[in-house]
Amino acid sequence: MILTHFHHDHTGGLDHFPHTRIIGPRENYAVSLGLRGMMMGCLPQRWPIWLAPELVDLEGPAIGPFSRSHPITRDGRITLVPTPGHMTGHVSVLVRDDDITYFLAGDATYSEANLRNEKTDGVTNNPTLSLETLRAIKRFALQEPTIVLPAHDPDGPTRLATRQKFS
Repeated sequence: MILTHFHHDHTGGLDHFPHTRIIGPRENYAVSLGLRGMMMGCLPQRWPIWLAPELVDLEGPAIGPFSRSHPITRDGRITLVPTPGHMTGHVSVLVRDDDITYFLAGDATYSEANLRNEKTDGVTNNPTLSLETLRAIKRFALQEPTIVLPAHDPDGPTRLATRQKFS
């Protein structure tokens, strides 16, 4: 399991996965543990007591407009890229298939419509950085066939089922 960030709505169901490998961004985890993180929506006091995520740093090569990355798989088909703004250390997940890329955006944007219109979401730690992230995601998604899947987008399942590419 990969956490794009440690907000309560992304960690709330971890109790159901006690024997699962959990990967998360080190930078976001560090922020999440402190008062600043709690004020931004992280509730570490509610995390399972057994939670010991595999924390990763994005020290790999640039991918498109993203300055760095972290491969999850040896073949690089699943990779993390930095998408800060919603929260410090937020990451998104690239899943590259033979003919299409799935961009699991977490909360970098709440919907494809917001991405398309470069509208930062109401819950964002840094609106300026969030806008830069939206523009990077758009550049990436226009460079190769990509299905953008924000975590809270109600239209995501339909785009996934119909393989609707961002254009």
